[in-house]
Amino acid sequence: MLQTIVFFMRHGQTGLKYVADPRLDNTRLLDKQGKAQEKKVGEYLKSFAPSAIIASPLDRTMETAEIIKEEAEIPGEIIKNKVLLEEYSAADFEEDEKTAPELLIKLAKQYEGQHIVVVSHQDVIEQALRGLGVTTEEAQFPCLMSQGYRLVFANGTLTECQKVNPAKV
Repeated sequence: MLQTIVFFMRHGQTGLKYVADPRLDNTRLLDKQGKAQEKKVGEYLKSFAPSAIIASPLDRTMETAEIIKEEAEIPGEIIKNKVLLEEYSAADFEEDEKTAPELLIKLAKQYEGQHIVVVSHQDVIEQALRGLGVTTEEAQFPCLMSQGYRLVFANGTLTECQKVNPAKV
């Protein structure tokens, strides 16, 4: 039985606060500290030799993924996935508890025996973990910027969840 390790990471720090309007919120980019955080995350992940990186298509998550990809020397292109998008409504939040775990299970099967990186947003990460059966106590919510989780899957089933903080946020 091969294990798949998914590093499910939140984007780095931005210079602006969350805005519940998707048109405005997508314009947030990493600030200087956020870029430095992601360099540390990439350096940490390099030792695991990830084979792929998947990210929400919003600017701040793509910028995060680009820095991690470069620092960790991840081959190939960044794969954009809309399931990982930030939530802007209660309906989106509820839907994520179903779709985000399904995506992680699908990726774990697709990349069986490999290490991969997935970059998303706090609410998506929280809902995905809840949907996988991880409790608040186990996950130590909230997931701050540049933090994430090391998820171990075997045969498409989550067997381990560990919070990681490579940027020491």
